[in-house]
Amino acid sequence: MPVFAAISALCGFSLFFAGAGKSSDFSQAKQEEPTLQSVLALKDPFLQGNVKTYYTPGFQKRAETIRDFLVAERTFYEEKLGITVPLTIAVLDAKQWQALNILDPYAMPTVSDVPPYVALMPANWAENQLGMLPDQARSSPSLVQQVTAAGAGWSDTFYRGFDTIIGHEFGHAAASVAGIAKPKHWLDEFLATYFLIAFVHEKRADLQFPMRIFFSINMEYPHPHTSLDDFESHYPLSDTLPTNYGWYQSQFWRRGEKVYRLQGVEFLRKMKVKFPAGRTSLALSNPDLLRKLDDVCPGFTRWADELESTRDPN
Repeated sequence: MPVFAAISALCGFSLFFAGAGKSSDFSQAKQEEPTLQSVLALKDPFLQGNVKTYYTPGFQKRAETIRDFLVAERTFYEEKLGITVPLTIAVLDAKQWQALNILDPYAMPTVSDVPPYVALMPANWAENQLGMLPDQARSSPSLVQQVTAAGAGWSDTFYRGFDTIIGHEFGHAAASVAGIAKPKHWLDEFLATYFLIAFVHEKRADLQFPMRIFFSINMEYPHPHTSLDDFESHYPLSDTLPTNYGWYQSQFWRRGEKVYRLQGVEFLRKMKVKFPAGRTSLALSNPDLLRKLDDVCPGFTRWADELESTRDPN
């Protein structure tokens, strides 16, 4: 069992690893991220289309569902931002995932940092090595009540919400294609989630509820680190304090939802102007970065201050 899975199993919490960095504690023989060559080497069947989708034999229906989500997101941002994101997706079982020899354990959605962008999604959540789903009996009664009232299953709702994280992985690539600079790791994560939020709100209203439940569960995780400075200095927290990383991701979602209600997709257009790739200093301090973000949408500095004030002493 990977160390972070062991930690999660002991705590009874889920992990959120989307777009996470890699730890030097892993074997140096492994690859940091998937490559198109390694996916092709599996010789899997694939679905043709704007998002070519490879899949482990036996999981065509799941591959089609994920492919359709990504095709719709890709089309949405072609229309809204005029960008075309070249993306290949592989939907793999645990054995094939391991064959790629990457650092990420099975079921951690991920995408390569540079083109050709290659994203991975698990074919079967039941095989995950993340120790993820929190026990319903130990979770917030309010969240359990919401899921019950919706007539949905606890684990089904959680995994449907986790499935949307492929839209976050798409967002990492989309932000780069759109030419938006990301001076800090936390801004990269925030932007990726913002791409997901805008798309789900405008085109996949059926996924708003499971996505909200998923991120709300992440808000309950232990979080000894809460400041954006902590996020940068301890990055990637997913390797050392996975539940704390999940908490940060939920806070990026929470802020993203508020910004979306104020500005919608226009926020991304403004970010492209305010933070042009190649012309934005990557040495910005967090206070300077937050002030620039306040120019785009007021409230980022106040939000960052609120994060720091919620430190969990445990």
